[in-house]
Amino acid sequence: MLSRIADSLFWLNRYLERTDALLRSVHVNYALSLDKGEYNHLHWHHLAAIFSTADAARRSTLEQQPISLVQHLIYDTTNHNAMRAMVIRARENARGAQDHITKEVWEQVNQVYHLINNPLLQQRIIRNDTIAVLESLTFQVIQYNGVTDSTMPRNMGWNFMTLGKFIERCMITIEMADRHFSEADYDLEKSLDVLYWRNLLLSLSGYELHLKTYRSSQHNKNVADQVLFNKQFTRSATYCLERVGFYLHKVVLDNNSDEAMALYKQFGRIHSRVEFADMKLLETKGVRNYLHDLRADLIQFNMQFSQLFFSYA
Repeated sequence: MLSRIADSLFWLNRYLERTDALLRSVHVNYALSLDKGEYNHLHWHHLAAIFSTADAARRSTLEQQPISLVQHLIYDTTNHNAMRAMVIRARENARGAQDHITKEVWEQVNQVYHLINNPLLQQRIIRNDTIAVLESLTFQVIQYNGVTDSTMPRNMGWNFMTLGKFIERCMITIEMADRHFSEADYDLEKSLDVLYWRNLLLSLSGYELHLKTYRSSQHNKNVADQVLFNKQFTRSATYCLERVGFYLHKVVLDNNSDEAMALYKQFGRIHSRVEFADMKLLETKGVRNYLHDLRADLIQFNMQFSQLFFSYA
């Protein structure tokens, strides 16, 4: 497979995975903002910090105006993480690799593209029909995931697409967890109310699993365990890294070289730091250091992966 095709497929899924995370987070934050809860003032701050590339002053202003922030995160292409900007780039990547994706995947990417560029949809946000708009967009992205999973052949293109998806998902989980734990001073012992963690868990589609799995009142530890170590949670760091390792192994076997094997071993060291970690290690090292080191290691791995397989720095 040509490196430019692998690059396009990798980034197609990265952009749409981040789009999925953005939509889920905006929907959760907007819905919870209608409830005057104790922690709701924090929600928009986290969202703007993660998904906006605007300067701090503008983010601070937008945080006080939920509808304006929603428009900024969905439609403002000066924000490189806005949904519209990411969908445009995803479609460009899909077009560049059109011969390597199915007709159904290409049509669904176009469906998302035309929906986000429909001016009537943006007007509905202004008319305070925000929830319905977010649900429409979310449905189309969920459909993309379903169409991709059910129609794409399990070949090398699929391997690069899935690597992009789970690398991005892992980065988002770590980033969102870090933002929420920072407000709790990274303290695992002094547990905040579960309502504080509700926003993070709903944004990661893990709230229901959390209520069914964890019975103790040590909410900070429970959330840390779920987002980092719970193998049944599809957005936990350990689950994502396990999937990355599975597809990286396939890619390395098909591109056998000393550099590829060195990269595979590098990833193995990253994976083992999550796979064989537990709450005792987390308490010893500190949540802040653990999350920041894991994120830095993943960024470094992603850079070297891109240099090796896509031929750019």
